[in-house]
Parts: sequence; C-alpha cells; structure tokens
Amino acid sequence: MDIKRYKLLLVPLIILIMGMISLSFMLLFQFRTLTEISQMPFGRVTGMLIETTLAVFLFNYGVRWLNQKFPWNRSWIVRVFFDFILALALPLVLITFVSYADTAGWIDHHGHGDEAKIFLFILPLVTSTLFLVIVEMIVSVEEQNNLEMKLTRIEKEQINTRYSALKEQLDHHFLFNNLSVLSSLIYEDVEKADHFIQDFSSIYRYVLRINQRNLVSVEEELEFIDNYLHLYKFRFEKGFDFKVSVEEKIMKYQIPPLTLQVLVENAIKHNVVSCRRPLTLSIENINDSICIKNTLQEKEDKETSTKTGQRNLIEKYKLLECNPPIFKIENNEYIAIVPLIKP
Repeated sequence: MDIKRYKLLLVPLIILIMGMISLSFMLLFQFRTLTEISQMPFGRVTGMLIETTLAVFLFNYGVRWLNQKFPWNRSWIVRVFFDFILALALPLVLITFVSYADTAGWIDHHGHGDEAKIFLFILPLVTSTLFLVIVEMIVSVEEQNNLEMKLTRIEKEQINTRYSALKEQLDHHFLFNNLSVLSSLIYEDVEKADHFIQDFSSIYRYVLRINQRNLVSVEEELEFIDNYLHLYKFRFEKGFDFKVSVEEKIMKYQIPPLTLQVLVENAIKHNVVSCRRPLTLSIENINDSICIKNTLQEKEDKETSTKTGQRNLIEKYKLLECNPPIFKIENNEYIAIVPLIKP
C-alpha cells in the first residue's frame, strides 16, 4: 500500500479512530456512561476532535524526528526512553491545562476522587500511549514502503549503468578504430598484432565478466585498464604515453567496475593526442584513493561536454553511500580522485 497516496484520507480516518478509542476508554473506566456520551455538548466534541488532531500531528512529527536522530536499529533502549517521554508529553500538557482550567473555573470542578484521577492521569496516558503506537506503525509502514521504492530505483539504476557501460565499451567507434589499427598491424608486425588481439579480447572478456557485479577489486580493474591503455598506445604510438604506479597494499580494495575506463576515455575524447602534442596520463594511489591525471590540452573544435561520465560516477558512489569522486584542474593537469572501498 502506498501510504503517501492515501495520506490525505488516512489523517481524518486516524483522527476518527483515535476519538472513538478515547470515548471507549471513558466507558471502560466508567468515567462517562453511554447516555452522557450521546448527550455530550457540541463544544466538547469539537474540542476532542481538535485535541486528537493535534495529537496525531504531534506524534507524527515526533516519531519522524526520532527516526532520524535515534533510529530503532541504533539503540532500542534509548529509543524506548524517548518514546516514553513523547507519550508523556501530551498527557502532561492536558493535565496542566485541565488543572489550570479547573482552578480558573473555566470547566466544572472534578474534585480529587478516583474518578478525577482516572480522567486527569490514567486515561490521557493510556490513550496517548496507544496513539503513539498507532502512529509508529503508520510511519514504519510508510518508511518501509519508501525503502522498497528506493531499492527498486537503485536496482533499476544499476541495470541502466551496466547496460550503458557495456554499450559504451562496445561502441562502434571504439570497435572500428581498433579493428583499423589491427588491420594495419597485421601487415606491419605480426607479433605486435598478436599482442593487440590479446589486449583487445581481454577487454571484452572483462566487460562481460563484471556485467553483474557492483564492485571489483582494484587489482582486477587495473589489469583491465592496462590492456585498455595499451590499445590506445598501439593506436596513437608516440602521441600517447601512460604510467600506472599503484601500491600493492590497495590491490584488494574495491571500486565500481569500469570507473577508470570512463576517466581514461574522457581524457582521450577531450584532449589533443598527436606526436607533436603527446598526451600523458598517469594512474597512482593517494592514501585510500586512486588519482588519474592527464595533461590538459583541450581540442579547439571540441564538442560541448555534457559531463555525463562524471555525473554517472558521482551517482554510482552516491548509491554506494561513499564519498564522491573529486574532479579538478591544477598546474595544467586534469585530475580525478576516486575513493576506494575497503574490503
């Protein structure tokens, strides 16, 4: 059930149910008879409805605030304590008001007998506690519903990301460019052509292998990106140079698959790569992050950047609830710093 959709209908229904519960407790504690309730003045009934409405909104706000500050899964003992305080809040307000109104002569004097004590102390506390339980149940159902919707959205996003990544890797430009390089290598150097085919096939095996995984080890990703960079080295030769220098201690850390490929692809796409202006790219680790740098030599006729790759990476890290990647320009270098996830 979608609570948000029916919230406007639920509020008056809850208020009506809570009002009926209050009247039921009056009968149960014999504070009022059925005849007295049926003859209750309109002003008193209106006051009960207003009181119940305020209780609903007070508990709704209170429970949602507690869910943020003191969720049940953090410490249920602390949460029970604060729920108890919240359940006492409304009765204390009512008791204070009724006592003041009784003293001021605004309402009929209730005396100090057992019946008055039930009205002033027991009945409001029992009713308030029950109201709080009802609101807790409603809020928990709504949050569970929201969580399920969020999980569905995350799953859909992951499917789209995987599909997009696979589509980009199998992009026809990437395929045709590398087949052209392979075609020329076959006639020039058979041994180099063989190495090229091995790197080329490794890339596609990796993409197909990690298609159903959310995270891969840094070691796996670096092995893939090394093959990927070698393809560009075959293609651009002296116009492109790269260096990978990553410490052994972070090899078991994890990273979203194809993260480095997106950053390398952006560097090639947006910068001049030629023998006259070689593009240099380096990959190294800084503490628990990987840093990808490339010389900044933007194309004069460059296409307008949509920053789709950056946005996808940031969204991916957001879904993983990790610190997002950092992108900046320093000393004529474009720098991307990607946090790693500890195993």
